[in-house]
Amino acid sequence: MENKENKDNRWKIRRNIVNLTLTFSALSITYLMLKGNDTQLHQAIANGLILLSGSVIGSYIFGATWDDKK
Repeated sequence: MENKENKDNRWKIRRNIVNLTLTFSALSITYLMLKGNDTQLHQAIANGLILLSGSVIGSYIFGATWDDKK
């Protein structure tokens, strides 16, 4: 059985990765909105970043549920 401190450290790392990914996505989309040209490439990048953010949030929630059931 895993000790509580090790489990807390794992979740701390996961939260940091989630926060960094969401911050990167938000800043990149904001940059594209303010400075980027209205091209299909920039639209595709923005869509990819939005999907990345949604996937990260969904995975984080699913991971938390999965870990709680163990």
